Amino acid sequence: MATRRKQKAVIEDSRPVMKIQLDYKTVITLRDPDKLEFWKQKYPLLQILD
Repeated sequence: MATRRKQKAVIEDSRPVMKIQLDYKTVITLRDPDKLEFWKQKYPLLQILD
């Protein structure tokens, strides 16, 4: 008799995502707007793509 596979639960995160371009080839996503200040100190020329 075959064993039954468990279905994996799909968890959807509904928090907003901000796309940030740090330099010409690096794009990151941020969920917490407070972290933007941290990245602005390291990359003063960053752009918000959102």
